[in-house]
Amino acid sequence: MKLLLVDDHAIVTDGLQALLHNEESLTIVDKLTSGNFALAYLKQNDVDMMITDYSMPDMDGLTLVKQAKALRPDLKILVLSMHDEAAMIKDMLNAGVDGYVLKKYAQQELLSAIHAVANGRQFWSDEVNRTLITALQTQDLQQNQVTDRELEVLKLLAQELTSKQIAEKLFISERTVETHRKNLMRKIGANNAIGLVRYAYAHKLL
Repeated sequence: MKLLLVDDHAIVTDGLQALLHNEESLTIVDKLTSGNFALAYLKQNDVDMMITDYSMPDMDGLTLVKQAKALRPDLKILVLSMHDEAAMIKDMLNAGVDGYVLKKYAQQELLSAIHAVANGRQFWSDEVNRTLITALQTQDLQQNQVTDRELEVLKLLAQELTSKQIAEKLFISERTVETHRKNLMRKIGANNAIGLVRYAYAHKLL
């Protein structure tokens, strides 16, 4: 397995080299200090896996990952970073990285991560997994929240008003009322207006 190390801090790449030097199946082909150097290297040389930092002077890790994947679609990419922000991690995941390890856990996790990725699996630090799960739960909650307008429609449905009557009362189109009704049914998981009203009373929305 040919590894390319990319980090603008020599102390990091030297530390990684020391950590991996006893692994006979792994060969560090080069240690580079910038994203542009890495891309130039990938154009000219065969590499199995790139281990890269996120923050570098010339480009961010997301840009490097996208361009590296464009150059070599089969390249395995493992990100080693101090950043644990959910949005950043999700961007890297969508860009096609195979693993994300926080630098503070490199000693404990990097070798396992390399072997996992080399064998076609993905690897995420436990803390990264927790961050992603929390972000997804928050996103689901936000997506499923009933808006003020939807709540207005729900209250009028509970009064057994028709879509036309609700539209006239709220000064909106009948089609808009139907859209709100469909969104409510999707969010609440109800099949009809009766189900919507039952849910609303059960959850004290009315």
